[in-house]
Amino acid sequence: MKADSLKIARVFANGGDVHYVLPHFQREYAWDKENWQTLLNDVIGLYESYTSDKEPEHFMGALVVINDGTRNGVIPAFKLVDGQQRLTSISLLLCALGQIIENTHASLHKRIRRLLTNPDETDILFYKLVPTKKYGDRDAYLALLKGDEFPEGIDSKIPEAYRFFFKELDNRIKAQAVDPDRLFLVLANSLQVVFIDLDQGERPYEIFESLNAKNKPLTQADLARNYIAMKLPEKRQTDVFEKSWSKIENLLQDKRTVGRSNLGELTGFLRHYLTMRNGVLCNERHVYERFRDRIENETSNVNEFEEEIGTLKKFAEYYDRLLRPEHEPDLGIKTKLRRLNVLEISTAYPFLLQVYEAYGNKSISRAEFEEILDILENYIVRRYLTNEPTNYLNKMFPVLWREINPSKLIESLKRVIVSKKYPSDINVRREVLTEQVYDKRSQTREKIVLILETINRHLSIKNHSGGYTILDKPATIEHIMPQTLSDEWKTHLGKAWEQTYKDYLDTLGNLTLVHRKLSF
Repeated sequence: MKADSLKIARVFANGGDVHYVLPHFQREYAWDKENWQTLLNDVIGLYESYTSDKEPEHFMGALVVINDGTRNGVIPAFKLVDGQQRLTSISLLLCALGQIIENTHASLHKRIRRLLTNPDETDILFYKLVPTKKYGDRDAYLALLKGDEFPEGIDSKIPEAYRFFFKELDNRIKAQAVDPDRLFLVLANSLQVVFIDLDQGERPYEIFESLNAKNKPLTQADLARNYIAMKLPEKRQTDVFEKSWSKIENLLQDKRTVGRSNLGELTGFLRHYLTMRNGVLCNERHVYERFRDRIENETSNVNEFEEEIGTLKKFAEYYDRLLRPEHEPDLGIKTKLRRLNVLEISTAYPFLLQVYEAYGNKSISRAEFEEILDILENYIVRRYLTNEPTNYLNKMFPVLWREINPSKLIESLKRVIVSKKYPSDINVRREVLTEQVYDKRSQTREKIVLILETINRHLSIKNHSGGYTILDKPATIEHIMPQTLSDEWKTHLGKAWEQTYKDYLDTLGNLTLVHRKLSF
């Protein structure tokens, strides 16, 4: 290991050729506005104290790299193990400055481009820094340096960071509060890093994990990705990441959360996948550990390991359909999954993953899949209307599939569900009279709309009316006994109007659906 203090200009080879690539285990560009503002404040502070006789220094932390040989025989190449957030942000600052002064400071623009690119090279070697493909980071950064528009449909933070730096610098330069040439010298010479060059024999994945644990905390999915890279021979990494893992990360992104939890989608998927496999709800803080344990216990060679990652990809596609039913091609299944999503039953996902797998390998029919979803909806709605504790489901769903007889699937599921604290008709009729189900949360309102619409449809069929009223979307929930009582209502309710109001205001029987144009 070698460590040196380097100016940013030297990190970029003082305008010479160099090539930094982020390994597969690196996370996406994750800095946000608070980080960008801090960097900008540091730079402006240095600018204000910078003179021709005095170059202030500001250490930004470490850049940890591992030598990756040369490209085209002469260009030194490095894998960037730690420090990508800093180096990417500085590069975006330089990009913004270069774009602002392109038509007014030709010589300076050329110097900036020389720091950011290898002008005599083509393809990927043209770029000194190559971000990961996650969330479109690479596509966004390369488009920026090529002068193209940012790609549409990406979730990268790079465009937002660039626009932030561009706006802030442009305002200062137009107001003549900042001189571009002097600002460039600050960026190139005053910003410094500790450049740590690892030996080939050192394990970059373990160092990445250790270093990042001290900075922005790694998610459980970050740790799993790092572990996958560590387990794979380097020559197999690109193939596995591009064919399987990157597709998983594109489907399930940790910047989006699952249900009411704060778990990112990818971490949530790994948790529910492991729960499905082990039959016990995986603690959200131990997802990586359980993932690592499964790999160590269930795979004995690289081929089995790659097969497990391929299996993960298949289940990630199922999980994506659970989260976003619009991705399910079958209309009937799609409709029923949407209804279950309204009921917020992410605890059932381990069970539903197994149902999806059975459907995928044709062990169950489409009709059986739909009936399973109907049975689950019935169970969840009954428990909701009787205010049964939801924590029981955390133990019930992980083992539910194992308790079903596959040769008599539907009959067996109904029998098992009834044994799982299933509210009877008598209990539902009793509790629904007094259970306060309404509150102002949008999720609660969606559940009530679903339940009332289903009752409306059921009564229409039962009474042979030939149809039922289809209300506007979103339908409006109205209280029959109003939330604010008039004197007439108080008189109508009688002397005990206060108790009656308290007991029945937010019960299901006091709620109805109306067209929005009729609500008042």
